[in-house]
Amino acid sequence: MKSETDPITEDEWLIRLAWEDKIKNHLVSANLFEPREGRNPDTDGISLYRKDCLADPFEALRAISEDKRDRYGIVLIPVHLIYSLGLTIRIKPDMVPGHVVIPELNIADYKANKVKFTPIKAELAEVARHNIFRRPLSHS
Repeated sequence: MKSETDPITEDEWLIRLAWEDKIKNHLVSANLFEPREGRNPDTDGISLYRKDCLADPFEALRAISEDKRDRYGIVLIPVHLIYSLGLTIRIKPDMVPGHVVIPELNIADYKANKVKFTPIKAELAEVARHNIFRRPLSHS
């Protein structure tokens, strides 16, 4: 297991937590990779977790309140894809080890130029579709 301060390498995988409406059947919504706005906006980029910094990918669910965890799925994204899309990854320690953000996918830049991010979100969703680690368990 890697330390969260270890440099990020291209052979790593990232975990993205997906609310139940973002995974339907065998599809992953491109909106899963859209920065959050509103009460708790993604001002510094969308959050992911380095799989190699966790003993088990399910540990990433600790970032979610316990009563909502069943409503989240887990998808995996290869680091090399992030870099190939011209994006970067920044380590941002949080309550769950291995927390990182993709700074380019922040709410201000996204709202300023949604068209620029449409193909990026689509490519991330297509790769995520083939790497669903866990589907949401509850739909209530």
